[in-house]
Amino acid sequence: MNNAPEQPKPKLVFFQWDHQPNADSAKFLLLHMHHHVKCLSEYFDLTVVNQDCDYIEICDRYEPDLTLFEAGYRTHGSRRIKITNTGANPNVPKLGLHNADAWCDRRAGFLSDMEHWGIDTFFSICASMAEYTPAIADNLFTWPNFIDPEIYHDYGQRKTVPVMLTGQTYGLYPWRQKIYGLIAEQYPCLICPQFSYESRSASRMLSGESYARALNASFVAPTCGTMGKEVVRKHFEIPGSMTCLITEKTPALEAAGFIDMENCVFVDHTDVLDRLDYLFDNPEKMQRITEAGYGLVHSRHTLRHRPQIYQWLMLRNSLRPDQKIIQLGPFGDLVAVERLSEQKSAHVIGNGLDRALLQQGDACLWQRHIEGAKYHYSRCLEYVSYLPEAKFRLALCSLHEGNAEAAMVLLTQLIETTTAEYGAPDPDPVEWAYFLVSLICQGRVEQALDMYEWYPRLAHSELDCTGQALRILQRQTGTTKTLSDRSAAHRKSIHQLPDRSSTEWIRWLADVLVSCDQLELAKLLRHPELEQEASTSGSIAPGRAAWMGSVALDARTRWYRRLDAVLDSLNVPSLKPNVPPMSEFRYLQRFGRQIGRMALRGRLRGPINQLRSSLRALQAFRDMRPQRK
Repeated sequence: MNNAPEQPKPKLVFFQWDHQPNADSAKFLLLHMHHHVKCLSEYFDLTVVNQDCDYIEICDRYEPDLTLFEAGYRTHGSRRIKITNTGANPNVPKLGLHNADAWCDRRAGFLSDMEHWGIDTFFSICASMAEYTPAIADNLFTWPNFIDPEIYHDYGQRKTVPVMLTGQTYGLYPWRQKIYGLIAEQYPCLICPQFSYESRSASRMLSGESYARALNASFVAPTCGTMGKEVVRKHFEIPGSMTCLITEKTPALEAAGFIDMENCVFVDHTDVLDRLDYLFDNPEKMQRITEAGYGLVHSRHTLRHRPQIYQWLMLRNSLRPDQKIIQLGPFGDLVAVERLSEQKSAHVIGNGLDRALLQQGDACLWQRHIEGAKYHYSRCLEYVSYLPEAKFRLALCSLHEGNAEAAMVLLTQLIETTTAEYGAPDPDPVEWAYFLVSLICQGRVEQALDMYEWYPRLAHSELDCTGQALRILQRQTGTTKTLSDRSAAHRKSIHQLPDRSSTEWIRWLADVLVSCDQLELAKLLRHPELEQEASTSGSIAPGRAAWMGSVALDARTRWYRRLDAVLDSLNVPSLKPNVPPMSEFRYLQRFGRQIGRMALRGRLRGPINQLRSSLRALQAFRDMRPQRK
């Protein structure tokens, strides 16, 4: 699978984040990013751009055959670069690289970036990405983890360490939590301390050659692929350093070529000690397994065995209109097949522990067993405290329980993660749709109407249903706001909901409104034709006037709206918070913090001068207006 190109290599521009701020953190963070660059250099004449830039200028300067955009990283200090004019040069193919865990809460930000940059084909470093984000599975390929053989190889170290225990063991790693303690109690171990990746203490962690040499001096080392049953770098680093790999059996590892008692040892908490006893009692067998694992990794899983991005470009350049590109497994080659064939990329389904809990929770949720649903979703958060699918579904549970305020808190957090923390132009469309639903369920229909158009590029079937509900409800609000029918292609979402017709969806919302004590709104949705007659005759149902007053925009929201409009008109995007102008998103606090951060960094002079110029232009415009007589 090492399809390294002959000279001249095609030109690739890699828009990589600025990862240098991680220099004082865990050293392997920068090392991994360097390995990506080194791997791409095997196949391409590579240019790396990791600063804010103009896409037109970059393409004019380097004339690339392909551009690759890194996105979705869950930063430990890395900076997401700003790239303008990405819609230019349509003849240069573009790919997106999801450089993050498959379950990452920045996936919505990744999808937003891809939409705004005009990218519809993606690579991921995770073998499980299609399982976690099935909406993009048809356009997704895997550029899987690998090792640099110049670092991970047999140094000939004398083996003096029975077992080396390395890596994190918090909730994300349930297999390690069970296994590491059992081994440490029964075997002499080299135990590496655990630090959060972004802490200064993390710089003390073994990495690079020192880490590889420590592995090389060890007989065995266990690791796992997290609750998602992923293939992580340690799965290759351990056998690639001539050390016997002890690990959990998963479909992804089997796809990578690992076979129990042949080139690795599959164990769980019930048999790990028995297996270790066998290996140390039979050193020749352990040596054969170790050597076979070493051979597997160095023949299939180094940076010289990851040509998938290069293969995609070569296939695309010769692809016929009746063909498409698929991948033969997450570690396999890319090939061209007939477009009308039923062949698809062979994605691995690992049945991650959180995926199983989500499915159990969904079964409860849609049967209205809310307590059971909450139990399963909350258990997901024990693995990953920020898992967006679990938090979103807990918001749905809150709506069913009649607690729209609690639902809004969860949905606000999800939206802020994507927009304010990650920096994406807009949030996940399903999360935004249900944020509007949470407003409706609090009787704040006018605010929902006002915010419906806030993200004009968002389109999704769930958002369409929300808009339909708002059109029914606005007839009795006294507003004449026109809600657009969004003709754009639907945005991909990280959330999967049952297929429902618009009628079924409206009926569902009416039921939820009853749970939230919004009986008048529920009546409007259940009998829209009767409300239309009432509106035509000019009559208003008893108590309707009080309801209409409750949905009016409050003074604070109107003030936030005006401030946001002023910042737009004055063209000072660096000062404008990247959230909707609502108190729920702490708009004013974010505005103040933005000013404070820029002042501390000495970056306010430009925006202030720009603001002054804009104010002078605005005043000049006002002076030109005809005076009233």
